[in-house]
Amino acid sequence: MGLTSSNLKFILKKSKKYAFTGPLLTFGNQDIYATAENIRRWAKEDDILLSQPEKILLSTSGDVPTINKEAKEYIHAKTFFEFLGIREADYYDIDKFDFDRPKIIHDLQYPVDAKYHDFFNLIVDSGTLEHIFDVRAVMENTVKMTKVGGYVLQFIPAQNFLNHGFYQFSPTFFYDFFTANGFEIVESYLIEVRGRSDRYHSYDQEKDYTGVFFNPRNRLVNCFLSRKVKKVDHIELPDQFFYKKLAEDTKKVAQDFRKSGFDKVSTYFRSLIPIRFHGLFFGLYTFLKRMSSKRKYIDIRK
Repeated sequence: MGLTSSNLKFILKKSKKYAFTGPLLTFGNQDIYATAENIRRWAKEDDILLSQPEKILLSTSGDVPTINKEAKEYIHAKTFFEFLGIREADYYDIDKFDFDRPKIIHDLQYPVDAKYHDFFNLIVDSGTLEHIFDVRAVMENTVKMTKVGGYVLQFIPAQNFLNHGFYQFSPTFFYDFFTANGFEIVESYLIEVRGRSDRYHSYDQEKDYTGVFFNPRNRLVNCFLSRKVKKVDHIELPDQFFYKKLAEDTKKVAQDFRKSGFDKVSTYFRSLIPIRFHGLFFGLYTFLKRMSSKRKYIDIRK
């Protein structure tokens, strides 16, 4: 569990835009892959005003110092969020294990104490959800713990993280669950993990529900910032957006799948090709879809 340099820069930008406040909860003690000097420099580059932490706390993770020489100066998550104006007293982390001395020791597969319901203005999960078998329980706890008006920020694997955890998630999972349970999606991206920078591709559920095509060799990470707009009395199990659309208007879905000229031509040629060659056809089709797709993105240097 950790926040990479591009994740940290993203959070800095969004903290300026949305003015995050505490109480804050992180799922697990997030490793911060940056020094205090890194944070100050990145904030200055984007004209972001930082708060001054009372004390610079260094990472307590046993793995972090082994990364490189600079990693010995990597800061604790408490200090990073103090830079954003969230006091150490308003910092909470939750974990089943006590390796990193979390403030709350609890297994998120079971209901959290009611005293934490409607408690947090910001919940951050950067790599916990995929490691917990009962995903429904984690998401239910997330909804219950978030205040109305509060935010949930998630960085969760989407592609090429085999055996990293139990699961990899399609972005429709986050969109469908949160919009069914009193949240609005504020911003959503698919992060393409690249060499010197990560590419944050904007995700649009209305356009992308028919399929999203990326280089199959690259790693992808879901990035969702959601905001709770109303309290719900019980957790709704959502239908997938695709099937909701299909139930509403089958013809419209068919049109969406054949919206572009390329899609219409592909559909026609597929009907002519013998079924034994459809595997080859699909490989070429997905390659051309990647080449022809026009998607908004921002590159964040590491």
